[in-house]
Formats: sequence, structure tokens, C-alpha cells
Amino acid sequence: PKIKTLYGDFARKHHVPGVAYGVVVDGELVFAGGVGVQNIESRTPVTPDSVYRIASMSKSFAAMAVLKLRDDGKLHLDEPVVTYVPELANQVYPTRDSAPITVRHLLTMSAGLPQDDPWADRHLDFTPVQFSEVMAHGLAFSTPPNTRYEYSNLGYGILGRVITNVSGMPYQQYIRQNILVPLGMTSSTYDVHQVDPARLAMGYRRLGDQWVADPP
Repeated sequence: PKIKTLYGDFARKHHVPGVAYGVVVDGELVFAGGVGVQNIESRTPVTPDSVYRIASMSKSFAAMAVLKLRDDGKLHLDEPVVTYVPELANQVYPTRDSAPITVRHLLTMSAGLPQDDPWADRHLDFTPVQFSEVMAHGLAFSTPPNTRYEYSNLGYGILGRVITNVSGMPYQQYIRQNILVPLGMTSSTYDVHQVDPARLAMGYRRLGDQWVADPP
């Protein structure tokens, strides 16, 4: 009861439409529940089976996929990324002595690419061809590679292309087959259309004193 109260108080204090929560002890889910609604129009209550967006937490799965391919001997972290993504062959670096971008630089957000919020969020629907055109056109830099940390969604997009090219299958398929399914994460998907609408939690943003729907 105290845990339920804790999350209920949090949701009310921060005006959160709904929260799904779980308590894990020694690697085992021992308690799960929900507070509020997953859709303020239908008033569908949140349950432990509600499906939420995880946004940039998906980067953890991309990184895990890269490391699995490394462990399988299919790529090297300190190899220039152009080895795996030929669209970057004509990249112009910010200084004559810049180190080439490596897979490790992209993993650790040290490739020198500028923080790109909210630009990246507005281009999540790029086709593979459109993304290839972006890379072939040339990347922008804020610093030379391997000199500082700066959060880059584009960098992880490039890692997605590394996974695709090295594995020989779309990165979403590789991650599903090699990470999500083996872990039993059968509700996790890159395609919102694969989610049962009755389980889908709508995204919202706060505008004044109201919640405005933010569709996928």
C-alpha cells in the first residue's frame, strides 16, 4: 500500500496522466501496478501491461547490439565507422588533424557531432534512402572527434546503419531477434502499429493547465 501511495502522490504532484511501475528484487519482479490513465480521452487505466514509449532508452539496445556484433567478431570498436558505412567516405572533418570517427566515438557520444534536439525527433520517419542522403551530404561538427562529450541522436542513427550493414538485416530486426526475444521482451517493438491499441499509452505534453496529446 505504501508503494501505491508513493506513485499516486507523485502523479498528482507532477500532473502525470498515468504511471506504470514495478519493483525488482534480486533480478525478479515482485510487485507491479499502475496509477492514472494511459489515455485521457478513453480513460483507460494504466496497468503493468500498458505499452509506453521509451524514447532514447532505445539507445541502450543499439549499443548492446553493437557490442554483440563486436563479441561475434564482426566489427571492431576502434575501426573508422566509414569501414561499415560507406556513405561517410567523403566526410570533411573540422581540422586537418582530426581523428576519423570510430564506432567507439559514436557509442560514447564523443564523435564531435553537435547536440541535435529537437531536429532528430522531427526526422524519425526518414527512410533508409533519406538517411543515406543525409550522411552522404556531410556531417556537421561542433568539435573534432574524440575531444569532448556531446549528446547526439544522429550518432546513434549512424550506429543503427552500422548494425544493419554488418548484420545483413535491418537493425530493428537484428535487435528483436538477438536481444528482445531472447530476453522475453515480446511487448517491445519499434513499430507502434504492432501494439494493441488497448494497451498503448498516449504521449502528452503540458500546455498551460492542460495535457495535449502528442501522437507517435
